[in-house]
Amino acid sequence: MPICRVKSGAVEERHNAKTNSINRSQTVGLDLGNGFELPFRVGLGQRPAYPPGEYDIDPQSFALSEYGDLVLKRYVDLVPLQAKAAPVAAKA
Repeated sequence: MPICRVKSGAVEERHNAKTNSINRSQTVGLDLGNGFELPFRVGLGQRPAYPPGEYDIDPQSFALSEYGDLVLKRYVDLVPLQAKAAPVAAKA
């Protein structure tokens, strides 16, 4: 299972002169299980930065392109891996 690793809460801000707006993003490493991480940017918009930790990509972040290809939406949401694990009910 791929794991997204946030190593720093640092936010990158880039000024867009055309729209006179600021684009905020955060760098995340995508570990595909082969020991190497692929860095990619997660757009934040006005949302707060993700704290360091391990995450999965929220299924709502996936979409289909006009040609039927699987793509990620502009703003990818990350879900902490601890939040995905459902508690196991104790047997009596």
